[in-house]
Amino acid sequence: MRHLSVIGLGVMGSALATTLLKAGHPVTVWNRSAAKAAPLQALGATLAPSVGAAIAASDMTLVCVDNYTVSQQLLDEASDAVAGKLLVQLSTGSPQGARALESWSHARGARYLDGAILCFPDQIGTTDASIICSGASTAFSEAEPVLRLLAPTLDHVAEAVGAAAAQDCAVAAYFAGGLLGALHGALICEAEGLPVAKVCAQFSELSPILGGDVAHLGKTLASGDFDHPYASLKTWSAAISRLAGHATDAGIDSRFPRFAADLFEEGVAQGFGQQEVSALIKVLRARNGAAQ
Repeated sequence: MRHLSVIGLGVMGSALATTLLKAGHPVTVWNRSAAKAAPLQALGATLAPSVGAAIAASDMTLVCVDNYTVSQQLLDEASDAVAGKLLVQLSTGSPQGARALESWSHARGARYLDGAILCFPDQIGTTDASIICSGASTAFSEAEPVLRLLAPTLDHVAEAVGAAAAQDCAVAAYFAGGLLGALHGALICEAEGLPVAKVCAQFSELSPILGGDVAHLGKTLASGDFDHPYASLKTWSAAISRLAGHATDAGIDSRFPRFAADLFEEGVAQGFGQQEVSALIKVLRARNGAAQ
């Protein structure tokens, strides 16, 4: 069994190390707070005295800390130990951070693979676990058997090393919008004396329908054809504007619906009202100076 190292023993890092140990791999671990290693040591893990010692102990190291800035700081402490090693980044970060870490690793003779974990810690090692990776295909092929133990749903999304972090950011953006929408819906229910739990359960039942809408949105964005709407941008703009009006009348926080209403109204004002609702991306692109 391949000897592996895990840097970072938060809830997710501990789940990674535990799964690898239970699969029979010798595992060396490191964490700033050594006490977090005790449960893993009971399973057979070796606690390294430093980041450098942990990396030196194995030819493949998984890094799972708070963010890429912390990861970079830790790797800087161990820069003399990384030559010839495979570093697999599973922390949360940005595409720019992934590119910087890949350059740093290659400059020191290390191989680098960037990854994003798209599941909860208790799902690691189960069929519900998902990890996406980006970077050199040779690095992915080397890491694949280990990563597939952690997440049977494993995808190498691109050779471009920033792709996994970019896709992770996109998922976070979708989650943030959906969460804010659900929370504002809860506010509406509270203001009108409706049972919040029942309405949130209804949101869950609508998820497959909404998922289909998102898939359709992706197709229209890819094709650039916004002229055959299921529901027009103008129709949706009227609905979102009503949300802002209700928030004001009900005396609840109006920031989320007002932000959304302003964007939709801008899209209508720019002449996209009769197009597919996804045409709103033209407004967002224009704010960045991108071509419509």
